[in-house]
Amino acid sequence: MSKSLGNVIDPLEVIDGVSLGDLLGKLDAGNIDAKELVAAKKMNEEEYPQGIPECGSDALRFGLLSHCGQGRDVNLDINRVVAYRNFGNKLWNATRFAFLYFDPAQQPGSNVAPQAPFRPAALPVSMRLVSDAESEPKVDLPLLADAWILSRLAKATKAVNELLAAYEISAAAAATYDFWYRELCDVYLESIKPVMMLDSSNVADAATKHTTQTVLHACLHYGLRLLHPFMPYVTEELFQRLAMLAGQPRTSIMLAPFPRPGAVAVWDNAEAEAAMDLVTKLAGSIRSIRATYLKGSLEKHAPEVYIIARDAKAAALVRSQAETIAALARSSQAPPPAAIHLVAGDCQPPRRCATEIIDSTLEVHVMLLGLIDLSREVARLHKEKAAVEGRIDKLKGKMDMPEYSTKCKPQQQEEDRLKVLAMEGEISSLNKAISQFEAAS
Repeated sequence: MSKSLGNVIDPLEVIDGVSLGDLLGKLDAGNIDAKELVAAKKMNEEEYPQGIPECGSDALRFGLLSHCGQGRDVNLDINRVVAYRNFGNKLWNATRFAFLYFDPAQQPGSNVAPQAPFRPAALPVSMRLVSDAESEPKVDLPLLADAWILSRLAKATKAVNELLAAYEISAAAAATYDFWYRELCDVYLESIKPVMMLDSSNVADAATKHTTQTVLHACLHYGLRLLHPFMPYVTEELFQRLAMLAGQPRTSIMLAPFPRPGAVAVWDNAEAEAAMDLVTKLAGSIRSIRATYLKGSLEKHAPEVYIIARDAKAAALVRSQAETIAALARSSQAPPPAAIHLVAGDCQPPRRCATEIIDSTLEVHVMLLGLIDLSREVARLHKEKAAVEGRIDKLKGKMDMPEYSTKCKPQQQEEDRLKVLAMEGEISSLNKAISQFEAAS
């Protein structure tokens, strides 16, 4: 960039916003050569046809830090800064929404009896998933999502500390962004809504809710401190508000210690992460089917969902986490499913369901009776089947080559064999789904 060429953007114009007219007027008021003035105006008109929207200092700071890996010459994309402004808005709105979970006046049952103000309790030292004789997964915390989000917080804390120590600033910013946006806001806050609707006048429900409130408080407290170096102003405001809600002294976030991996290492929980990954896959499949078929006036339809789990551990997980799956399967427009049914591995779901195959042992079926064109679903399943068959043929072609058995490592050969078996299982499931739709149409 060069002032003499008129292609310099004032940071204040990104923070406060500026119209295209003001940008061009600033060029006219300068001492740029006439020939360069024409080029500079054309560049501004092409790059900022609507001017530069107001982004704020936090978004600009985050945008600049996210470009740290590009070297000395940074091609700053204003659209990315705008995206980080939107992230700041989401952070503000999601955190303020989470604050409602700490407000006694907002809790169910508060109109019957006054609720005590929220005070965070000590978190368990260890949270491990264990299996009993019936392979029913259990967590030390009442909610799987609680163990999962604390594990993700431990992972994020470790990653951010390591990346900052290595001066990989942009990667550290991305790790913090992912924790807040994709995990805390998009998954955790949605998954705990059923728990937060429990009636606090019931002793058992109140204890369950308080545990989840404590986990949420820990995530916000640690998460704001992790994000503070990248977005200092919004985190300062939210941190002080969080302290007031929890009855803690109101101090600046700048005086709070930065989260360290050692303090949260005990929260790392691989089993909880694996279980929650399956839950989010199931919820994502349900949302995908609804987005494909239930559009327009059908968007608000709450369908029946049938899940086939041929693995005993996965079946137990679906049974115990049906409420969480339903909470994550909703959207801003679509309500949760009317019900989630677990179908035994040797049984079939009702006819006229749209199907999505997650793997050879897990299937999602959404009842669409009287709602969609069945021939369209048959065509989609045939297309998906052809894609899987193509992958099998390609892999089998590789395995049939003369030098495969001698040049390929035994471990890779075993992995390829298991891949073929898994894809053959998918084709079998797809054939069953196609037969169901064809018989029903």
